[in-house]
Amino acid sequence: SVSAQNFHIGLTFVLSLCFLGNGPSGICLSYLLSGHTPYLSPEAWHPNPLLNSKLAEQPHLSLLEQDLEYLCEGLEGRSSNPVAVLFDALLLPDSDFGLDHTSPLEWRHEPERAIPHLVLGKGPPGGAWHAMEGSMLTLSLANWMELPGLKLKDWMREKRRSDTDFF
Repeated sequence: SVSAQNFHIGLTFVLSLCFLGNGPSGICLSYLLSGHTPYLSPEAWHPNPLLNSKLAEQPHLSLLEQDLEYLCEGLEGRSSNPVAVLFDALLLPDSDFGLDHTSPLEWRHEPERAIPHLVLGKGPPGGAWHAMEGSMLTLSLANWMELPGLKLKDWMREKRRSDTDFF
């Protein structure tokens, strides 16, 4: 959650946003605020025919420039937040059914969209990820815990190999 606007640190620079929480949600928000922008991939296809047709209406626009309320209509998922359900549906299509469809999203780094920000947390970035051992199971499927551009299994493999923090 946003805790301050125009947060001043010393006399060196001004941050537009400061928020607390460096777990997966905070990291995801930071990824977006750093200028990583979701677009529909040119070869994209979504298994939900209604969402697929809505996405095809304006494929040249980033998702951030589209009517999210319209895109969310008719979607169901694990959250009561319609935008979270949309994000899950786009990042992990039909994963609620145990299917492993490719995401129709393409992430483009657009530095001009970046918003200076600071992420604060009690421990190392990753939140619950750091408490997971190789033999640990979650109630959620592993891919539900993934972030844009970062697969949990790759992170776990790197963590076990180097035994140091990934971030």
